[in-house]
Amino acid sequence: MTERPFTVAVCQAEPCRSSEPGLDMLPRLAAIVRHCPHGVLVRTGCLLRAPRCRPAAAHDNGCHLVVQPCDVDRRPRGVAIPIGPILSQGDAEAIETWLANADLDADRLDPRLRVSRQPA
Repeated sequence: MTERPFTVAVCQAEPCRSSEPGLDMLPRLAAIVRHCPHGVLVRTGCLLRAPRCRPAAAHDNGCHLVVQPCDVDRRPRGVAIPIGPILSQGDAEAIETWLANADLDADRLDPRLRVSRQPA
């Protein structure tokens, strides 16, 4: 596991909580963070302010995360990396490996897992 500091925020809004066995990202991320001395896990509500999270909206399942590289004093270092949706075991495993190795280079993730940034 890595010594590189990071904070990972995992959405726990209804559409992000998977009922599929093995796709609940919270325990998977907790296991990684437990082994990373400078990793922090944050449970949060909707990270996207997405229409899918509003009541009566059509829901697409798939967890979303935001990973923030930081220093040991928790100060952000670099750009926060939005990730998702996580739709399969392969997606979950790819993110676990990427985070555990703490490369934290978004370009090393499958393009489908990188949330596109909207122009300001």
